[in-house]
Amino acid sequence: MDPVLLHATAHGPGGRLFVALWGGLAVVDLTRPSGSHVASFLAVLGLVGLCGVGQTLLAAAGIGATGWLVINGFVEHPSGELGFGTVSWAALVAVLVVVLAVASCTAPGRSAR
Repeated sequence: MDPVLLHATAHGPGGRLFVALWGGLAVVDLTRPSGSHVASFLAVLGLVGLCGVGQTLLAAAGIGATGWLVINGFVEHPSGELGFGTVSWAALVAVLVVVLAVASCTAPGRSAR
């Protein structure tokens, strides 16, 4: 892979959005045979958290929203439809809390203590 493309994918918000969406879909496919929605949710949540490392809060919020769409459309509702019930909103809050916490702790320019 071209080093410039690899760097953009690894560090830029666009690359992280790509990984959150397509990686999230791959994670759902890998965890779905277990039959546990919790395992799929936690796996996507972990991936989205990793995608938030070193991002600005705005980029992290976009990454989190993308991860939530994967969770909502393919974990909570396996047929790919979106739903907006209490569980969906709770999942959105959980994803945003995790990704924003990771981003705020690893933001560029944050001084090491």
